[in-house]
Amino acid sequence: MRTIALVLLLGSVCAMPSLAQTRPSRPHRSGLWGEFGAGPGSLRMGCSACEDVVTAGGSGGYLRIGGVISDHVLLGWESAGFSDESFGFAPGDPTTIAEMESTGIAVLWFPGRRGLFLKGGVGVAQGRFMIPTATAQVDSVRGTGVAVSFGLGWDLSFARKYAVTASAAAFVTAIGDLVLPSGRVDDVIGTMYQLSLAFTFR
Repeated sequence: MRTIALVLLLGSVCAMPSLAQTRPSRPHRSGLWGEFGAGPGSLRMGCSACEDVVTAGGSGGYLRIGGVISDHVLLGWESAGFSDESFGFAPGDPTTIAEMESTGIAVLWFPGRRGLFLKGGVGVAQGRFMIPTATAQVDSVRGTGVAVSFGLGWDLSFARKYAVTASAAAFVTAIGDLVLPSGRVDDVIGTMYQLSLAFTFR
């Protein structure tokens, strides 16, 4: 019996390295990773003196690329954009085309060994608004400021290196003061909400 127990113990010890090799130590592979996604969203715009908050739907997309910090943390560069062709600074005024962009650093945290991750980021934001002022004339107004983003997603792997990623995110962009043809708008803050489907390699 002692001999059998000793053989079983030695066999289990020898099998442990092979089990450790087959078990994934991280929810992604090492090295360079990237994502490219797009989907529908909405833009919510307000300011310090605005009585009404304007909300309009549109579409957006993002690109992320970066490297691995640890088994569960990824660090990368992120560029996201949103466009709405029927935005208005006042309710019932759908004549303005709004475009919001943000570029900065993004951190992805995988709490477990599955594909679930949480995302946070900070960077630079720019808002551009094209406002028709005449039949053949359009004024372009720009604002630049700071962007903060957060969200969550899930990698659905279909190969060792590739996955389809479903995600939801919010981008809070403070773009400062805007000088419109109708007057000055102070402390403009736009929030982009977006649902995306992305192609990912990890």
